[in-house]
Amino acid sequence: MIQMPVSLRVLFVGAMETEIAGLLAHYACVPAQPIHGASPFWTAIGDGLEVGVVQTHVGETNAAIATPEAIRRFTPDVVLKIGCVGGQAEGVHQGDIVVPLGFFHSGAWITRAEADNAPTSDAAQWQSVFGERPYQVNRANLGGRPHVLAPDPALTTRYAKHLEAQGLPFARAYVGGSNIWFFEHAFMRRVLAAQVPDATTDAWVADMESYAVAQACAVMGTPFTGLYRVSNSEYYGEAYDPAAVAGMFEGAFVETVAAFVRGLGLGPM
Repeated sequence: MIQMPVSLRVLFVGAMETEIAGLLAHYACVPAQPIHGASPFWTAIGDGLEVGVVQTHVGETNAAIATPEAIRRFTPDVVLKIGCVGGQAEGVHQGDIVVPLGFFHSGAWITRAEADNAPTSDAAQWQSVFGERPYQVNRANLGGRPHVLAPDPALTTRYAKHLEAQGLPFARAYVGGSNIWFFEHAFMRRVLAAQVPDATTDAWVADMESYAVAQACAVMGTPFTGLYRVSNSEYYGEAYDPAAVAGMFEGAFVETVAAFVRGLGLGPM
């Protein structure tokens, strides 16, 4: 059980301005010194909360650079990744709220077939860079850390219960992070099975930053989970619409997130 402090320090991590604009307005955030002079950073204080918001910019490299420094500077009690994800599996649709089950690197592949280790152009046969073979990345060469990272269970359970109490439906899914997009259905169906062998569902979504953020939080020992909306679905051909994405992170959803965060400051998890 995590005993939350009286004044809760929450760091929101977003990649795009459209994903965080609603938060900045809701909390009346004020600009602070940018992270490394490049990633905008804002703060706010009120209602027993200290809020930090960092815009990492798009991509796993940017997230890996900005997130650890934002944690070091702000020393948050919890980190919340907020942003859009792409649906990569059956049953996950544009507009859905997603509660994460785990974080993995969806774009790390060896272009050889798992069956015989022969080179192949068939992506559905590729091997994951992560795994237990000597040439794969695993706990032995990750300093003992797993390559699939779980969200903080208390935070995530509390978020799911909050959504249920609000009568808001949501999908549970694994979140793959990388700078690669998927379009071939056979490969999409292969990804989760190869990367997360003990997955409890076939559902997964993708963004560019969450895996890097999850790794940063794991290394720095900061509780972490994600607050996601599905912007598009490559699986169903639901196209990305920037205006629609902006609307997903305004109004009612921001109020839902803010109510969830207020609840975190009211007692232990």
